[in-house]
Amino acid sequence: MNIRPNLAVIALAMTVVVGAAIALFLAHKFAQSESDRDSLVWQRQMAVVINSRQTAIEEWLDGEKKIITRLAENPNLRIYVGNIEEASGDLNDENSMAQASYLENMMKSVAQQNGYMHEVSRDFTVNANIQNAKIAGLALTDQQGKIIVSTASMPSVIRSIALYLERGANSDVISYGPYKGEQGEPTLSFVAPIFGVQDDNSSPAIGFVVGIKVVPDEVYQKLIQPGEISKTAKNYLVRKNETSVEYLSPLRNENGDLNQPLTIVLDGKNESLAAVFALENAQETTGGFAERINYDGKKVLVTGRKIKDTNWVLLRTVDSQEVLNAIVARKNAIMWISGLSILAISILIILIWRHGISVRVARAAELQKILMQRYEKLSHFLQIVTDSQPTAITAIDDHGCYSFANAQAIKGTGLDSKDLVGKKIGSVSLTLKSPNTEKYCLDVLKNEKALSFVEKFADSGMTIKSDYIPLSVDHEKGVLMVAEDISPIVRERERRETALKNLVSTLTMVIDSRDPYSARHSERVAMVSFAIAQEMNMDDVTCDTANIAGALMNLGKILVPRELLTRPKGLSEDELTAIRSSIMKSADMLETVDFDGPVVKTLRQVRAHWDGSGTPEGLAGQDILVSARIVAVANAFVGMSSARAHRAGMDMIKAASLLLNDADHIYDRKPVTALLNYLENKDGLDKWKEFGVPVILAIDDDGESLPHTEG
Repeated sequence: MNIRPNLAVIALAMTVVVGAAIALFLAHKFAQSESDRDSLVWQRQMAVVINSRQTAIEEWLDGEKKIITRLAENPNLRIYVGNIEEASGDLNDENSMAQASYLENMMKSVAQQNGYMHEVSRDFTVNANIQNAKIAGLALTDQQGKIIVSTASMPSVIRSIALYLERGANSDVISYGPYKGEQGEPTLSFVAPIFGVQDDNSSPAIGFVVGIKVVPDEVYQKLIQPGEISKTAKNYLVRKNETSVEYLSPLRNENGDLNQPLTIVLDGKNESLAAVFALENAQETTGGFAERINYDGKKVLVTGRKIKDTNWVLLRTVDSQEVLNAIVARKNAIMWISGLSILAISILIILIWRHGISVRVARAAELQKILMQRYEKLSHFLQIVTDSQPTAITAIDDHGCYSFANAQAIKGTGLDSKDLVGKKIGSVSLTLKSPNTEKYCLDVLKNEKALSFVEKFADSGMTIKSDYIPLSVDHEKGVLMVAEDISPIVRERERRETALKNLVSTLTMVIDSRDPYSARHSERVAMVSFAIAQEMNMDDVTCDTANIAGALMNLGKILVPRELLTRPKGLSEDELTAIRSSIMKSADMLETVDFDGPVVKTLRQVRAHWDGSGTPEGLAGQDILVSARIVAVANAFVGMSSARAHRAGMDMIKAASLLLNDADHIYDRKPVTALLNYLENKDGLDKWKEFGVPVILAIDDDGESLPHTEG
């Protein structure tokens, strides 16, 4: 009696399994046919795009060649170059000089109009002899490649002309490159022959026009397909260099970092590489299609086109995964059908084993009950722990309603923590709560990034530090808020800062009263140090450290006999050493003072030199505190630009330029350039013009110094 039902169940199960196997086989065949069809569609799309990008690149190259051709065919240019050649290149006579001047002006005009003029951009002007980088320009040469005239910053033309002669020296314009220029930039050269006015193109050239320019971004923009719909498509240029493949376009690697042109070189014999396939199969009209490995290790569909009159090959690659997305979608649909079949089998098994499942469900319910009890105990424990904290801790759900609050959060509200749960943020006034709490919570829920604020409220006099932390539990979002009253800490810090400022101000007055020949020097060094630090975008601690160190660097002079400080000249070497070593005495005197930043360490390193030749000996470069490097520049600048009773102050730009001459030797270049930028672009010259007015401290009958100003 029981055997027949069991056999029927087994037969049904086998039928379902066989049907599922047949369905999977058919699904595989269907997916393969769709894969072939989609592959053809993608190939057509890739061909259309790469042909348009090939045309754009070739049109750009033709345009550049036309510029050089028009210049080489200019009648006046051909006449003047011929005249100069007849004069054997002698430019000393007036006629040759006038012709050369005309040619030079013509070259400058063409260069400026067509991107062959390299202009150095600076944030400020420095009166220093700095050699401009030879990056781009136009030049006219004789038959041997000797330059007749050229624009400024014109690089060497030797290899460009040599390549032209190597290719047969016909009448066509050739292009050479890209290659790495003087500063590593990708550079292109164009060379065109100049024929005499009476000569035809079969005659020997009397000279050459050479144009050299950095590959402009315009070229790389032409690689981008307008209205690109593919997410992973890449268009880029390569060329073969002996046994290697050079990548001529900027490309992003798998980390998203941009590799500059000519920086990626791979094995040209690796047949699995997409670029190798394109180089071997590229034609001007068709380049075939294949699936290969891209430069970043990803499997791609690739095709290529040769750029005429160059050794460049244009590639277009698309991630194989993207190409197969449509097929994957169809496979998913088929898998759903297969899944339904599997589900039918599962239902059959469930019916067979329903009794066993019922037992398991009962056990699961019992386990759930135990887990709930544990959860309630854990929640109670966490409530006790958070209630003992001095900070206010609350949490809200994604609807803006409170889901948790500890005792500190509800203190003074008359509510119980359970009463707060479910209420909107704006409906309850808590003591430690910002008026902007609701806005902050919305930002955290939206961006899922933690926020932290310190806010001072004038009406209550409280300063509250608040942290807003995103929560995600079982796909439900929320925000954990931790607030703390830091008013006592803020008031104590403000009191300490005020006391420190008063102390620094008092000590600065004492310093200046001891040294009449450097009156207000400390105050000015502090002012300039702070300005340089801000110009370098230093943090608040570094800015304050530079300011305080600059103000107190001469504190040690109170230990130097006053007669040495008031004697303007005639000091012995020992007396000068005593004065110069006063900065170390300043550091010793301030050793026990508690500053927020490394003020004492800064003072001990002020006389350190960038190249390690200063004091302490061997301390150099980045090992020197940035605050010490800033104060060193400020001290030297104030010393040179400030007027004294016995001399006038140096021009500020001149003083800063002298400091720049010592950059990378005595001083760090960054503070010096920041000072120059502040002087020229931030009204520093006007703000510090009083430096040029001498300040003298007269001595009264009791030996006390009295400040007054002359001039």
